Amino acid sequence: MSTINVYSFNILTDNCTKTGGTRFSERSKLFADHFLTLKPDLIGFQETQPPQRQWLMDNFTEFEICGVGRDSDLLGESNVVAYRRSRFDLVMLETFWLSDTPHKAGSRFSTDQSDCPRICTCTVLRDRETGKALRHYNTHLDHVGQFAQAQGISLILNRIAADYDTWPLPVILTGDFNVTPDSMVYKSVVGFTGCGLPLKDVTADVGPTFHGFRKDWAGVKIDYVFTTLPCDTSKSATVTAEVDGLTLSDHYPVGAVVEL
Repeated sequence: MSTINVYSFNILTDNCTKTGGTRFSERSKLFADHFLTLKPDLIGFQETQPPQRQWLMDNFTEFEICGVGRDSDLLGESNVVAYRRSRFDLVMLETFWLSDTPHKAGSRFSTDQSDCPRICTCTVLRDRETGKALRHYNTHLDHVGQFAQAQGISLILNRIAADYDTWPLPVILTGDFNVTPDSMVYKSVVGFTGCGLPLKDVTADVGPTFHGFRKDWAGVKIDYVFTTLPCDTSKSATVTAEVDGLTLSDHYPVGAVVEL
């Protein structure tokens, strides 16, 4: 077996109107200086706009940055997957939309979903150390509609099960789910058995992940790493680094060390 250092990280779009040094352009140096020292192998990013995607390509030079934007022109925010080139070969890459027409770019559910299209980026990666393959799904569920959240996670879990039936592989599912662990969406993921072994939240004990740059609030846990792979959960953690009161994002990156 070999270990894989995997993270989920909502980096926050750079079009926010917040003040106090929270724009990505003001956080990017801290982001690069600190996050790369953690030696990640596999990262699921959320809220990556095209300029931020280019920044990742320019600064995370040891990584391949995969995925397209959620809008109909394949631009806009993306949930990119970044994998270390020296560690993995890319076998397959696909983006599907959380909608009744998942292969139609820019589509969305017509229920209580926000105006934002939502997507899931899926990769199949081959670990060069072991020769084994895995599937990594990375998503960002809707922030408004509870029914749309339920529809989105149902679509993802059904897709995971169908993919597993076609080619049984271990699964990693990362993302900003916009729900807390007491939600039905979360409970539908934990223990899901459509992928051979039950999905586990290997970041269950890491504490809050979304803090909104607020110093007067403990925050809530809405970012996760789920997997069927073995994991030493004592090594799971959030990345709470800050310099002069500035954190990497309004979310803490959350990471785990899994075994393949």
